[in-house]
Amino acid sequence: MEVHHHPHTERKKWTHYFFEFLMLFLAVFAGFLAENWREHIVERKREKEYILSMIEDLKLDTAGLASDNNTRKTAAVMYDSVITLLRKKERSQFEQQRIYYLARMSLRLSPFARLNDRTYEQMKSSGNLRLIHEKEISDKITHYYFNIKGFSLNTDQTLLRLQSLIEIQGKVFDGAVFQQMINIKNFEITQPEGYPAFITEDKQTLNELSVRIHYVLSILLYSQNFITELEKEASQLIETLKNEYHLK
Repeated sequence: MEVHHHPHTERKKWTHYFFEFLMLFLAVFAGFLAENWREHIVERKREKEYILSMIEDLKLDTAGLASDNNTRKTAAVMYDSVITLLRKKERSQFEQQRIYYLARMSLRLSPFARLNDRTYEQMKSSGNLRLIHEKEISDKITHYYFNIKGFSLNTDQTLLRLQSLIEIQGKVFDGAVFQQMINIKNFEITQPEGYPAFITEDKQTLNELSVRIHYVLSILLYSQNFITELEKEASQLIETLKNEYHLK
């Protein structure tokens, strides 16, 4: 009678299973690290693209703010001259021509700087402000754009005061004279000829005009220092971003 011997299968040691588990774990972990690193590279690239775009916005801001401030200074001088001429009991023909010209030009020169928060708002709305990895940089960016919001409030207040000024001007200045001063082809404003009289020389009406000019003038003067500081902050932020991200 034949006896069949079953082949003896040697059982694997626990160290073998541990080694297989370790290899699998390391493979998964290495894949996780590789994916994480790829995501990190993609995010750093996206961060740099946003920063480059923001720097362009800031460059436009510095140029716009500098131009805005120069225009404000010119407008402020004109408004001051109008108030001075309104105080005079008698005005010469040249002075009367001048007051018409300055009253019209000062309104035209009253500036409204358009600041560029396009990149910042895009990053904020998409949740990509988190890409800025340095907290100090993030804080400086947030602070600058917070100040921009404050400047927007100043602009809104200026608009209200200008609207009030335009309303009272219609009670003093002759609209037909204003129309004659404008070249409709190129919108150039020139000083009128002759003796362009006011609609009224009523003292109370002229005083109300002076008061409203004063409030426009005061907000222009007040905002000049604010704009100077904002321009400086924008320039400093440009340099900070260039240094942090090694940009030329």
